[in-house]
Amino acid sequence: MRNLLPYPPVALMAFMLSTVPDSSLAKDSFFTAKTASKDYSAAVVLPPATPASFEEANTLPFQDNNRDVRGSVTDSTGTTLVGVTVFIKGTTTGTSTDVNGKYVLSAPENAVLVFSYIGYNSQEVAVKGRDIVNVVLRTNSSQIDEVVVVGYGTQRKISTVGAQSSVKPTELQLPVRNLSTSLGGRLAGVVSVQRSGEPGGDDADIYIRGISTFSNSLSKPLVLVDGVPRPFSDVDPEDIENFSILKDASATAVYGVRGANGVLLITTKSGTAGKPKFNVRYNEGVTRFTKVPEFADGVTYMEMANEALTTRGGQPRYSSETIEATRNQTDPYLYPNVDWYKELFNKWGSTRRLNLNINGGTDRVNYYVATSFYDEKGLYKTDQLAEYDSQVSYKRYNLTSNITLKPSSSTTVKLGVQGYLANVNYPGTSASDIFEKAFFMTPVLNPVKYPDGKMADVAASSVQNPYALLTQTGYANQWRNQLFSNLRVTQGLDFITEGLSATGMFSFDAYNYVSLRRTKTPDTWLANGRDAEGNLIYQQTRIGTEFLGYSRNNNGSRTIYNEAALNYQRDFDLHSFGGMLLFNQSDEINTQASDFETSLPFRFRGIAGRATYAFKEKYFAEVNFGYNGSENFLPSKRYGFFPSAAVGWLISEEPFFSPLKGIAQMVKLRVSHGIVGNSNIGGRRFAYLGTVASTTGYSFGKTPSNISGYDIGEYAVDVTWETAMKSNLGLDIWTVNNGLNLQVDIFHERREGIFLRRASLPAYVGMRNNPYGNVGKIDNKGIDASANYSGKLGKNFTFQLLGNITFNRNEVIENDEPNPIYPWLDRKGLKVGQRFGYVALGLFNSEEEIANSAFQAGDVRPGDIKFKDLNADGRIDAYDQAPIGYGQVPEIIYGFGFTLGYKAFTISTLFQGVGNMDIWLNGEGLIPFQQGLSRGNLFNNIHDRWTVENPNPNAFYPRLSAGTVNDNYARSTWWIANGRYLRLKTAQLSYKLPKRYTEKVKISNADIFFSGVNLLTFTPFKLWDVELGDGSDAAFPGGAMYPNVATFSIGFNLNF
Repeated sequence: MRNLLPYPPVALMAFMLSTVPDSSLAKDSFFTAKTASKDYSAAVVLPPATPASFEEANTLPFQDNNRDVRGSVTDSTGTTLVGVTVFIKGTTTGTSTDVNGKYVLSAPENAVLVFSYIGYNSQEVAVKGRDIVNVVLRTNSSQIDEVVVVGYGTQRKISTVGAQSSVKPTELQLPVRNLSTSLGGRLAGVVSVQRSGEPGGDDADIYIRGISTFSNSLSKPLVLVDGVPRPFSDVDPEDIENFSILKDASATAVYGVRGANGVLLITTKSGTAGKPKFNVRYNEGVTRFTKVPEFADGVTYMEMANEALTTRGGQPRYSSETIEATRNQTDPYLYPNVDWYKELFNKWGSTRRLNLNINGGTDRVNYYVATSFYDEKGLYKTDQLAEYDSQVSYKRYNLTSNITLKPSSSTTVKLGVQGYLANVNYPGTSASDIFEKAFFMTPVLNPVKYPDGKMADVAASSVQNPYALLTQTGYANQWRNQLFSNLRVTQGLDFITEGLSATGMFSFDAYNYVSLRRTKTPDTWLANGRDAEGNLIYQQTRIGTEFLGYSRNNNGSRTIYNEAALNYQRDFDLHSFGGMLLFNQSDEINTQASDFETSLPFRFRGIAGRATYAFKEKYFAEVNFGYNGSENFLPSKRYGFFPSAAVGWLISEEPFFSPLKGIAQMVKLRVSHGIVGNSNIGGRRFAYLGTVASTTGYSFGKTPSNISGYDIGEYAVDVTWETAMKSNLGLDIWTVNNGLNLQVDIFHERREGIFLRRASLPAYVGMRNNPYGNVGKIDNKGIDASANYSGKLGKNFTFQLLGNITFNRNEVIENDEPNPIYPWLDRKGLKVGQRFGYVALGLFNSEEEIANSAFQAGDVRPGDIKFKDLNADGRIDAYDQAPIGYGQVPEIIYGFGFTLGYKAFTISTLFQGVGNMDIWLNGEGLIPFQQGLSRGNLFNNIHDRWTVENPNPNAFYPRLSAGTVNDNYARSTWWIANGRYLRLKTAQLSYKLPKRYTEKVKISNADIFFSGVNLLTFTPFKLWDVELGDGSDAAFPGGAMYPNVATFSIGFNLNF
């Protein structure tokens, strides 16, 4: 009986060295067995058996009743399986099959033997007193044959050593326009936040393992569709065969200067041999806003405005008569009380999608052809009498065609054509401007319009009435179309050497964008009283334009991409070797360039390589490299070399793991390390070339002056790419029969050479604009994990549970800023984009407390915010601002859900959540009367405030004021709100119609389904949709955006 303890190191080294094929060795020093269509040949040096081996020690208590059970293990074809683990259920007693697939195990008569082997379903067999137990194991194709997409190729899942995640394409088939909005909570390592729900403008921000450079926009991953860099938001989910993300250096090094931010890979469907198969999927739905701000009414607004004045010693603005007239609405045109959101938006919008596809073919030719239509209408209340449509809407037509030809057994030709045509309609004024005005517009400033149809508005430099902006400023219409085409030829070169092949690909993509704007300015009026006959007395506040104007904007590009590669894959006995060497280049031309610089082609060129090795399908090693560059850098600094290395160890195939085979069928440890680059560093093109221009602004001497001269701007001769040194430690576990799949990765990245304007040069150097340089450094570390558990209860009930979580935290190591006077002002050691602000200690209780505290500028009274004097100098100023909050990009993002099936019914859900994210409450739409009483709405929580009558120290709002009279509304911890949330992202109930009905009409499968997206949100933040964040600046809070939408739909799916 074999000893299950590991071989001594010397014996193991001898074993590995002896596996190198050499015909000069004596034939009797080898044994040969075929397993899973592979030859295993090895010379084995075994240690002497110890008197009490592992198995014998465990079987001693049963010695009297034990008997030797013998047998063989084969697969379904009769091929013997070497190294199958055989153990007694409930014990650690076990052995493995020998080179002939045979085993011998001492076991009790009533024992149950468990047979386990990687790539096969485990099997339990009762001994029942038998001496011989032969077993046939069935292949688990999801383990042994599953192929995953990697950089520039594919690999068997069991042999991958890089960190990557994938999602089933069926999980992305949601009733939404944008594929990017479907990813949140589905993939470990992916951070996804959606900042707008506007049709046609609802792209989510996608980051892989968070932010690793100083700009969020420069942290976006590389996206490849069918191997070519392309946008993916408009890809139809029905056409996706594979969706994966590559996260560590081992997986992304082949992309060189474009791989540092991770890579997102999409492969579209191909046809399968057989008669034509048709699929029709249709859904119809409605949409509504997930959450809109709720504002105070006009009476509350006027009462709060008066309080803001009188509590600071001023006089009230609104008389009691005016307030009563507004309350009673006796004359709504002179005393308006407008709920702007109610006037602007419907409760429901609409959406529909139709997808038709057909696939089939022969062994020589197969095809997949699909077309789809998507239509979504927004929630604006438009003017039905207008001669144009100002509703925001999005329509898209997709076409996908993939044809595969096999002229010979060694030649494969794939021709793919995809494209879409999209039409987007907007009001003449942007949605952001409309929502901004609705967010800021007071309910009492003016009515929506007057009885005779005149648009109401105050006298101002621009139109303030959001309804007038929506309905009376015309419309804008965009046409977007994109064509993707690629031709790929793969030729087997087995006549040169077995396992060698060559691939060539040519791709041509074209993008065109046309925007037509037909806009005008409306006439506006303001009524300030009534005449003796009761007619409104108008003052015209704006003379508009009678006819719609016309403007046209074109944009477009054409990209040619070429790729040529040699691939090698071959097995030698216990060894498996693989290799890839690839050359690629692309040229992108701006077809609507307006100047010489933008007319120059955007070019990329490089080579990539990979070498893989596997021993006994137990030990794996892989090296990758990318050698490529960017035209944006000086020729001498244009190209770079980006290597990576990774190893994997299938621990579950070691003899010492046999006792655990009944629990975990596959356990794999992965380790990788490498360097990747990022050439998307921001700034202008050709930043290594300085610009010279005549300007003013130079100061000389002790007295500041403004002297003219020539300025050398943005000079960065040494500029080059960022480098990311990535390390990853991963663990994969598959339990028996693939019931539980678990993947955990711990990662660390050091990003260096980040492109920044130099900040350490003092003014006396004499430079008007400091030069740029690759001076920044950022650390990013974290963990991501995913788990999937599936099973069956009884005959009719199935279930699947899934979950994933990602945590990442970045840290600024170097930003070239000089050391500040106080350590808490130093941004080094903090998060990227770390907010700074005052530390709020609460609200002042009395004048005495104010007098005994550090000096704060302005009109400071009881009820105002008290700030911490960090440097203890007796006054609150910029030196007292410290790091506060987490920021808008969450550090934690997670998802979990389930799928339950009972007979013909299936229900599935996905919850998505984030943590370690906050929202800075800012802007005049939130801060009461920040710009006096000219504009600024009030949230309906304004009653939760400090007052003289109710001096609540925990009130949401401090003492009110009209305008900025002190630092109450400066950025501080008082205005940082927790932005965590948990959202029911998707839910679907489906029913499969009985085949006895569908087959009568030649339908092989028919499902009807009810589905929803963004259905429920649980969060402590109640003011607006928390996922919108807090906006980009103080005057534009996140709530002043087109909200995200919830979708409810019904549909069907037919196959015939």
